[in-house]
Amino acid sequence: MTLAPPAAPGGRATGGWPALRPHLSSFDPDAFVRPVGRFVWEPVEVPHEGPGTAQPLAGRGLLLVGEPTALTAGVGAALERLGARVVPYTADGAQPPPGEGWDGIVDLNVTGNVYELGDTGWRSALARTTAVVRAAYPRWAAERRFRRHVYLAVTHLGGLGGHGGGAVPQPLGGVWAGFAKCLPRELPAAGMCVVDVDLAEAAVVADAVAREYPAPEHFEVCYRAGRRHVLAGRPAVDAPPPGERPPGPEDTVLVTGGARGVGFAAARAFAETFGCRVVVTGRGERPTAEGRNALDDAEFTAWRRARLATARTPADLAAVRSEVRRAEEARTVLANLAGAAADGLRVDYLRCDCTRPEEVERVFAALGEGPTHVVHNAGIDEPARFDRKSAADVVRTVEVKVTGFANLVAAVLAEPGRRARLRLLSNVGSLAGRMGGMVGQIDYAAGNEALARLGFWARDNLGLPVQTLCWPTWERLGVIANYAAAVRYVSTLDPAEGARRWCAELASGHTGEAVFLGRVGAVLAPSQLRGFGMLTGHPDLPRLHALDHYLGRVEEYAVFRSLRTSLTLTAGEHPCLGEFSVGGAPAVPVSVVVEYAVGGGDWVVPEGWPLLHLRELRGLTVRLAGLRFTGGSLTLRREAEGGYRDGEWCVSVALRDGAGARVASVTLVYGEEPPEVGAPDEDREGAAAPGGAGEARPGAGGALAWAGVVFPEGGEGLPGPLPLVRPADLWTVPFPPEPTIDPAALEALVRAVDARSPRRTPGTLVVRRLVPAPGAQRVERLRADPGTGDWTGSREGVPVLLAQAVALTG
Repeated sequence: MTLAPPAAPGGRATGGWPALRPHLSSFDPDAFVRPVGRFVWEPVEVPHEGPGTAQPLAGRGLLLVGEPTALTAGVGAALERLGARVVPYTADGAQPPPGEGWDGIVDLNVTGNVYELGDTGWRSALARTTAVVRAAYPRWAAERRFRRHVYLAVTHLGGLGGHGGGAVPQPLGGVWAGFAKCLPRELPAAGMCVVDVDLAEAAVVADAVAREYPAPEHFEVCYRAGRRHVLAGRPAVDAPPPGERPPGPEDTVLVTGGARGVGFAAARAFAETFGCRVVVTGRGERPTAEGRNALDDAEFTAWRRARLATARTPADLAAVRSEVRRAEEARTVLANLAGAAADGLRVDYLRCDCTRPEEVERVFAALGEGPTHVVHNAGIDEPARFDRKSAADVVRTVEVKVTGFANLVAAVLAEPGRRARLRLLSNVGSLAGRMGGMVGQIDYAAGNEALARLGFWARDNLGLPVQTLCWPTWERLGVIANYAAAVRYVSTLDPAEGARRWCAELASGHTGEAVFLGRVGAVLAPSQLRGFGMLTGHPDLPRLHALDHYLGRVEEYAVFRSLRTSLTLTAGEHPCLGEFSVGGAPAVPVSVVVEYAVGGGDWVVPEGWPLLHLRELRGLTVRLAGLRFTGGSLTLRREAEGGYRDGEWCVSVALRDGAGARVASVTLVYGEEPPEVGAPDEDREGAAAPGGAGEARPGAGGALAWAGVVFPEGGEGLPGPLPLVRPADLWTVPFPPEPTIDPAALEALVRAVDARSPRRTPGTLVVRRLVPAPGAQRVERLRADPGTGDWTGSREGVPVLLAQAVALTG
């Protein structure tokens, strides 16, 4: 995200430089709409890097969830041979065993059952899953230890997650794939993994579980013929070419759930673009302009207010709200249909609950020969945390997608003429299923992700032309109940762009999957960040990889409260790690330590993820001797805790070495606006360059030294500009992280203070306040005020960095 930085004193703008550390955000909160890219997911072979041990699951207590079959029993026995303590849970309707006996869940769900159209066994399997996750929820939600608890779902989609060709034995594994990928939203410290196997055999399943359970990283891992793959996203052609027979005036497009929101926006676009007939459906009768529907907006508002005022109990209020919502929906449908008719568009309405096969059949019969195109858009989203949802709630949400699809396919296959006439069945999926949805959307994600896998199955097993389109939130449209929360997760899609893209997908007739991905928002859990690791070609990858670069190994995580990680740095592994020495020993530069400390604040944010800017680093201390490598490496353990102090969001960060000794500490202070630094350096009387002629005092006897390759000194006596140090000069990684504060400026500051210090031992660097304004990522000049001792860094003559009370102490 780029914000216009504040004006500097004297009215000069700060040059349009990006604000510092806006919390994980990549787009302006006042303009959430961003263009999307078109991506496809595919399996990529990634060999397993974990250590092979005889008992990789030793000490693990696993609740094995599945049907009472030989497969479940065989997997349990195999896991026990691998060291696990297995607690089976196969009963429908019974309470799960007490949680003290297990710390992780291995969910076999419907694995082992080959899918046939219309199967309903998934309902009881999903009810079992719901029961065990709800039972674990309070304990897992309170747990700070990262991946102390793990949910691992086993699917049987052919060993490539349903992608890449070949049979898809059980496409409903997609339910559990979507379920698992959304869990970290609500249980952010828990581990999660989806493991897909090609053979539903006990030894194959147990071996895959043993490999992935101890350290889950990727969202979805697949095993086919013993070879390990990871599902990865890559950019696809932005617009598919038109097919041989796009929709035309003689064609009929059936859109389930298409009378409102995204579905109706698409329906209008189809009718306008192709001149075809479009039939939208809803669960109620077609509304008429009578009763409440005949009220004007002011009259309806008065009616709604009066109805809500009649509620006397919470139950009354829920019932009245439901009544009002239905009335609002009916008015919207009526207005949509009237508007389409006024514009001369052929848009009709039929009643149909797609979860009822008889109603789907009635719609197909009403369409004569049948539709040429079917768009399965129907869906419900009733967001609530998972521990507040019953198994019936979860099944009902998934049912609209899964059973609705099965009923549509059955209607197509019911008569040969319908099958011959159908040119495309387009599933409407969601990013919630592919990459994890919002808090409260676990069941919604599960239903949507199932559609893609069902589409592969129907295409490859039945020969039907099926495509699936996974959409982000459309701007102010759709079933998303909490728009303000949704835009914290991902940017929204302009409805005009969405309609245009949808028409292109329908016209192409392709039978695959397309995922439309905008910009990644503020709401990320560490486990989800690692799941982006195999995504390529996305504009946010530099930011996401930068977050990962300074994340380290997560040990504890409590959302909105604290983070504990460790990072091991190896001398000479990157250019910046071979540049600095303390007392003649190789050491980590101060600038690297500062960036690692600042990175802790990216994960410890106030509830609701408000957009905050780093305003200052307060009380920075760095024990320089603690930066030395020992045995060629240095492990820094970071503890970050956040909270409000005097109205400011503050994150206290402490860095310790492997032995627990304090290396550095700082308090990060955030605010709603970027900070400002004082007057431009050329306006400050008596300002002097660090290390300038006549200023340097005897140095520290060589206690601190720089090789001068990455951080060369400026000209003699400076006042020339500081050397330009680019991220790629520091780190040899594909996406070198952009700094928060120019590392050349920080190292020059340390140099200057060291040169003025009479000490001949490293000591401790102390900075009372370090204020980085927008533009501090590149500092051109660094000057000291002899009167105050403050140091000011400037860029293009504008002050962008202020360091106060800088010293080396005992």
